[in-house]
Amino acid sequence: MNIEEKSEINSEKRLEIAKKAGKIHNTIRSEIKEWIKPGLKMIEISNKIENRIKELTEYSENNPLKGGVAFPTGLSLNDCAAHWTPNTNETRILKKNDICKVDYGVHLEGIIIDSAFTISFDEKYKKLIEATETSTDLAIKLSGPDSILGEIGAAVQENMESYEIELDNKIIPIKSIKTLTGHQIDPYKIHSGKSVPNFKIDYPERMKEDEYYAIETFGSTGSGITQEKVPCSHYMINYNIDYKNISISTKEKKFLNDIYNKFGTLAFCSRWLDDYNIEKYSKYINSLNSLNIINKYPPLYDNKGSYTSQTEHTIYIKKNGAEKISNL
Repeated sequence: MNIEEKSEINSEKRLEIAKKAGKIHNTIRSEIKEWIKPGLKMIEISNKIENRIKELTEYSENNPLKGGVAFPTGLSLNDCAAHWTPNTNETRILKKNDICKVDYGVHLEGIIIDSAFTISFDEKYKKLIEATETSTDLAIKLSGPDSILGEIGAAVQENMESYEIELDNKIIPIKSIKTLTGHQIDPYKIHSGKSVPNFKIDYPERMKEDEYYAIETFGSTGSGITQEKVPCSHYMINYNIDYKNISISTKEKKFLNDIYNKFGTLAFCSRWLDDYNIEKYSKYINSLNSLNIINKYPPLYDNKGSYTSQTEHTIYIKKNGAEKISNL
């Protein structure tokens, strides 16, 4: 069965699979909170999470798109809000004064559960984490058929920015990060169609019954505006174009076919390509990126010295509201 066929799973079956994936995600979430601690290498943390996902989804290299890791595990620290995963040579260690966004995905037959939480070992970040937890809860409460996405964004910003935090004897207002949004999810498509903003904006799009969304809010002690930095580790085939009709070299085509066979239209990272011993992948990624065939997703940072938090859940839009299917 190929990706196109799997995408035709009916609504009832899709929800059944999503709830199964949600339970797997929640099991791993509980386990992470038991074993994560300062002193662990970031690469050890990501590998442990991803290996556990593979174990519980019964991942098979012979059929890699049937189930497994939906996207590279994000372990963004402090002023980094999103899209940071360790590369193969990463030596960074989780420290007691770090605030870490643990963002990981589970998929079964392309049905994705995208959920994240923020962990710290210092009470001083409590209000920052609380700001994103309550903002995400509020966004979920406001979600349902015909909910206007711009209005959800306005409510998130109002709630987020009602918080403040004391750091180094200074009272700092918490900002809602405007450059990151929640997003609709479709089979094998982590960002599909509509967005769920985290600030007041004229965005009249509405949620509809039988849709899936990742509701994720981000708070910051900085500006609330993130910037891309290097090195980039996250990549994904651009599923919004028909790349098969674009002229590329034989070697590029072979590389692209290898990527597609291993990851389909799911996101992947440099560390995984190293694990597969794929040679000269940076060269091919750069050339295919220039043709808009592969997209890059660099890590996103707020002001240096700032701190960021994230809370995320996957929801299903039903007739009379929204059902949270992560953290079941």
